[in-house]
Amino acid sequence: MYKSKPRVEINKITFLIVGMAFITAIILIKLFQLQILDNDYYQEIAAREQYGYIELPAQRGEIIITDYHSGEEFLITTNTTLNLLYADPALIKDPLYIADKLTPLLFDLEDAAAADYERTNELSGNLSPDLTEEEIAELLKPLTDEELEKQFKQELTEKISQKQRQEILLATEVEEEDLIKLQNLNIGGIEVTEGAVYAYPPQISNTKYVAESIADYVKIPSGKLTKLLKGENRYVVLQKKLDIDISDQIKEFFTEDEKWNGLGMTEEYFRYYPEGTLAASIIGYVNSDNVGQYGIESSFNTQLQGITGKFQTKKDSVGRQITVGESILEPAIDGDDIVLTIDRSIQLKVEQILEYAVWEYQALSGQVIVMNPKTGAIIAMANAPGFDPNTYGDVFEKEKITFSQEEMENLYESEIEGLLTYYTNPITLDSITIFKEKDDNGNIEYYKYKNDVGPEVYHNKIVSWPYEPGSVFKTIAMAIGIDDGDITPNTTYNDTGPIGVDLNVFTGEYDFEIKNSDGYFGLVNMTTVLAKSLNTGMTFISKKIGPALFYSYLEKFGFLDRTDIEFDSEALGKIEYFEDWTESELATHAFGQGITVTMIQLANAYSTVVNGGVLMQPYIVEEVRHDDETITQTEPYEIRRVISEETSVIMSAMLVNSVENGVAAQAQVEEHYVGGKTGTSQTYKYGKALSGNGTTITSFAGYGPVEDPQFVILIKLDRPKANQWGSQTAAPTFSKIADYLFDYYNIPPDK
Repeated sequence: MYKSKPRVEINKITFLIVGMAFITAIILIKLFQLQILDNDYYQEIAAREQYGYIELPAQRGEIIITDYHSGEEFLITTNTTLNLLYADPALIKDPLYIADKLTPLLFDLEDAAAADYERTNELSGNLSPDLTEEEIAELLKPLTDEELEKQFKQELTEKISQKQRQEILLATEVEEEDLIKLQNLNIGGIEVTEGAVYAYPPQISNTKYVAESIADYVKIPSGKLTKLLKGENRYVVLQKKLDIDISDQIKEFFTEDEKWNGLGMTEEYFRYYPEGTLAASIIGYVNSDNVGQYGIESSFNTQLQGITGKFQTKKDSVGRQITVGESILEPAIDGDDIVLTIDRSIQLKVEQILEYAVWEYQALSGQVIVMNPKTGAIIAMANAPGFDPNTYGDVFEKEKITFSQEEMENLYESEIEGLLTYYTNPITLDSITIFKEKDDNGNIEYYKYKNDVGPEVYHNKIVSWPYEPGSVFKTIAMAIGIDDGDITPNTTYNDTGPIGVDLNVFTGEYDFEIKNSDGYFGLVNMTTVLAKSLNTGMTFISKKIGPALFYSYLEKFGFLDRTDIEFDSEALGKIEYFEDWTESELATHAFGQGITVTMIQLANAYSTVVNGGVLMQPYIVEEVRHDDETITQTEPYEIRRVISEETSVIMSAMLVNSVENGVAAQAQVEEHYVGGKTGTSQTYKYGKALSGNGTTITSFAGYGPVEDPQFVILIKLDRPKANQWGSQTAAPTFSKIADYLFDYYNIPPDK
């Protein structure tokens, strides 16, 4: 018999051990994946679920002016709270319906026109030299009202439709070595340009692979980067600074049906200008993107806007923030407050007087600057016409205009389609911009800016628009001649008639003649030359000085450089190098023709003449108050000595005589001596000087009190039609402002 082989029995304990080992291995592998391989990803999820994150907005700094008498401070720029409308595109089911309903409420024609102006203005400074005139005209062509609204609706629709972000900036200032490695990877949807790395989510199919490939180079954990590269678009700002009425209407929409799911509102700080138009050309404005435009708002934008903070805390099981335990707080740093040197009362009065002068003398525009000659501080700075920064877009408001058949002859097409020029005075070339549009029936209609000049009012012309100064510049040339010892106040000149300049060697005759505007006076001294504003006498002086010395002094007076006052729009005048001057240019420069300067340069030069001869650094910011309660104070700064104290005293006496006994008689102030000089500079058409009312730029520069100057005033009126002379327009305007200042500063009479 055969014995059967004994059966091997499976031990239950062994089976249990093997099973437990297998399960343990699976758990360990999963833990390794969770804790090691996907650590970054799940930490991000945990942080998102366990922590509450709040962005802490920084308040934009305020701009402040003071009152000399009371010492009281006034907020000329502050902040207010209005609603912001936002959307979550992932939750919006019918974008076209939402856009149709919102466009009539959100679209603002004037704001859209302002943004389009910013676009063309920026574009004009960055055009390729290879473009043709037609291409340039097409690029700079402003959009019509209908095109602006259509563009707005299209952009609104795109905003609320895009459930995926089109572009994401991943990193900046990446090391050169890492940039090269990234470029060599040649990964689709990732772009390396100018030290930055961009991602384009629609072009990325495998986000995890891409994230793992580039994480080390952009310094973002791969788990977080994987989610970021998906480009989920969950928050889009649709409109800021909503009017209260508009907010209420949109809130009513929210209650209609579920089509409005995905839209919401939140409160935000926005810019508010309590003083309205006061000092608008100094301040500028803040646009819809909360970026300062023009003036102090622009030049101090970074300091004013501050730094956004954040607050992050743990949440409990139901989502409430836990107020104890681990948290992260990075407080917002509010923007700096800017205190200006502007005196509110003087600024207000100067603007009133200037606005009246522009109206009274029928000028296109006007500017006034008042500064302290001893310190360089700006006391007032006014431009007319002006604007209200609360409603800055209103400058683009248009009104319909009709032309007679005769007037149509003065209407000319420009290189930009739909944009025309209408010459209100073809002789003086006074003009306004005209917009040609078609109505629904195809009929042509014409429109103009309601304020006639449109966005021109944004510019602070005192700082940013050079001009030909005319006879006010004679003071500078006279000071140079006296300081160098070439002349004295009693030096005589025989004023018998026109002076020939630029002898033509072929004809033996002079190409040009220097003439006076008011006749010839025989034997006169230099005091009379200045008082009577004799061009022939200034030609005599210029020959004494010579071009090299003249140019050297102009440089010392600061006419060859920007003053570096606190405006980023400051322009530079034009004065050719002296070796290129002809004899006629040497002469005309002595009475302010053939050169351009800015008003801030000229006012500062006049301050130098009367303050003892020292060029001061002009400034308009008194102090900057930081969020940490520290203060940066501006101290008066002497740049250099330009003329001697003796020359300054002599020039002061000559300027007083010009007012008391010269053509500037209308600048006199009752009970007070003042000094100053008139100016009347010509404008040109086709290279030929124009004459008559409406063709000149009139000005007056003066100061007071004589013994202890506390203010210098420079006034400019552009093309006044009531009278062409500075002595009849700018001089009496100076008298009104100076009279007010004597009373305001309580200066006793000296006359």
